Amino acid sequence: MSKKRVTSHDVAKLAGVSRSVVSAVLNDTPGIGVSAQTREAVLHAIAELNYHVDAQARSMKTGRSMTLAAFGDTGHPLFMRLLEGMQRECEAARYHILLCSPGERRPGEARSALLDLYHQRKIDGIVTLDNTSYRSADWAAKVHDAGVPYVSVEGYAETEGVYSVLADYRGSVLTALDYLCRDEAECQAGPVYAEVHHGTDGRRINWSEKNRRNAYKDWCSGHGYQPQIRRMDELEGAQGWISWLTELQAQAGNTLPPVLVNWSSTIPDLYRAARQLDLIIGDTLKVMAADNTIQGDRLSVPRLSCVEIPYVRMGEEAVRCILKQLEQGGAGEPGKLWLPAVLRPGESA
Repeated sequence: MSKKRVTSHDVAKLAGVSRSVVSAVLNDTPGIGVSAQTREAVLHAIAELNYHVDAQARSMKTGRSMTLAAFGDTGHPLFMRLLEGMQRECEAARYHILLCSPGERRPGEARSALLDLYHQRKIDGIVTLDNTSYRSADWAAKVHDAGVPYVSVEGYAETEGVYSVLADYRGSVLTALDYLCRDEAECQAGPVYAEVHHGTDGRRINWSEKNRRNAYKDWCSGHGYQPQIRRMDELEGAQGWISWLTELQAQAGNTLPPVLVNWSSTIPDLYRAARQLDLIIGDTLKVMAADNTIQGDRLSVPRLSCVEIPYVRMGEEAVRCILKQLEQGGAGEPGKLWLPAVLRPGESA
């Protein structure tokens, strides 16, 4: 025979209080004053009876599932960092996270499934990690029509009417260049910008890369340098960097200019190429990265100097934005939250 389920009525009876007081203790309900002694009595009764809140009953009463959907590529390290921030903020608000990934489905089909979950009251809001050029009008319209609290992380940068949490890519490059060239004597010819392209099609440059490139050009113009943008295909690996560095040596002579790389994911290959050419990272070759995907400030030797896109904080802010939308009940004008990159000084520059 199954054991009788303990209810809040049983807790209230043992603690000698009303069920509303038990609810106030469990939910930190504002406006209901509970003394420290009464709170302790309720918590003691909960422990003694081994009482657990019925999540389904609470959901029926409040109309909330206390769950947010996080949509992104679960194999991508940046999505994992975003989840770290989301989890931290969700725990503080007593929320759970439902992981959702496109998998083998088409992106549109996977996103439609998120709206189904919302209509089924299995989630209260949606956070997506998007490509920086993502701006689907169709998805934005579906979100608006469904009335679901929604935040895009990295997407819809130039689209009004959608809540977005965004990184200041322009500012990240300006911060990196100021640090890389802080010693003007070592930066007489100006810094070189190594623009790494993922894949073989270099004609498609997303929104973040355009901002990085333009920031580099503007910084050089403001400091009296001629911009030197040099392409590098990531698929070429260490051998590609050997050719890249050899050409740079031939043009620059004995003193190499400092190098800013847009993506840290290619830094291991750059380090290997420099070693084969007897270049010393941080000495004869100063290198800095405009992102920190590989956690190079902790895992590279020498430690990589870089600026870090704050994905953990972006996850925190995305959850806060969702909770604010829930509190406002759909009121308020969707806006953009821009977060600065974080400087991570290392030994490579």
